[in-house]
Amino acid sequence: MDIKDLILNPDKFFRELSTREPSLLPPFLIVLTLSVLSAIHAYYKFSVIANIFPPDMQELLSMFLVFTLLTSFLGGFIEWVLVAGIMHLISALFKGEGPFKRTLEFIGYGFFPNIVGVLLTIFISYYFLSGVELPTLTMEQLKNPEVAREILASILPKTMKYTMALIEIAVLLWNLVLWTYGIKYARNLDLNRAFIVALIPTVLYLIHRLL
Repeated sequence: MDIKDLILNPDKFFRELSTREPSLLPPFLIVLTLSVLSAIHAYYKFSVIANIFPPDMQELLSMFLVFTLLTSFLGGFIEWVLVAGIMHLISALFKGEGPFKRTLEFIGYGFFPNIVGVLLTIFISYYFLSGVELPTLTMEQLKNPEVAREILASILPKTMKYTMALIEIAVLLWNLVLWTYGIKYARNLDLNRAFIVALIPTVLYLIHRLL
């Protein structure tokens, strides 16, 4: 796997890869790396935010932490299969041809930008949150969802929020490029149709993030 071509020349990368037998191991390792890093980032954020809750809630928070880590870890694999499945079905409407294994393989490579994104996110989170002064919520404040939500929102600096949003947009656009070329060669489509197929799940994800 030539990462340089994946980054700089995805058309060449997927064209050459399409001449070989499908292999899910490299994209699996990409998604596995992403899932591990996502779980690490979730753990760090949770460990910071957990400090604002009263001691009586720490046991409950420990249970919630396990749930958070599991969903963060499994989320990458679920998203991989879901995105590949959506693109495979949509491409069928454009007379796309090729096995689902190939689609799953090429879409998996398209998650490489997410690794870069989560690494940047971990660094930025540490930079902004390592020295932040945290308030302690009282049980009375927790009983009022609006107050609790405002306090939680105030913990994250606006600069951090904007930076995270820019990274997420950049990663999503990079995903779109890789998925376009990936589905082009996975399903034997022309570039215009491949772009439409890749654009649909990208837009759906963006809508989901905005809601």
